[in-house]
Amino acid sequence: MALQDQPAYLIRMRAKPGLGDKLFALATEGMGKSGSSGRFIIAREDADPDVLWNMEVFRSREVKDAYESSPLADELRDEIIGLLAEPPLRIEVRPYAALPADQA
Repeated sequence: MALQDQPAYLIRMRAKPGLGDKLFALATEGMGKSGSSGRFIIAREDADPDVLWNMEVFRSREVKDAYESSPLADELRDEIIGLLAEPPLRIEVRPYAALPADQA
């Protein structure tokens, strides 16, 4: 599937004070467990270490839908929501370009 056809999210989450490290660890572990993303980047804001940004590119719409309705997604969502100081921001996007280009 071409990169530009893959569904993706840009997600911003702010942990409760002092829980940033736990949020980053849980989000990173969850990405590894799900196996639904061909690419992801988890980044920490320099100005606020409790803010996580995640760009997640799913392998396909079917894989994304299967993950989102899975028990793992429910479990991770519940754990993550408990760490947050405010509701997460999640924007559906389509990747335009990425390097290396040979990854799916």
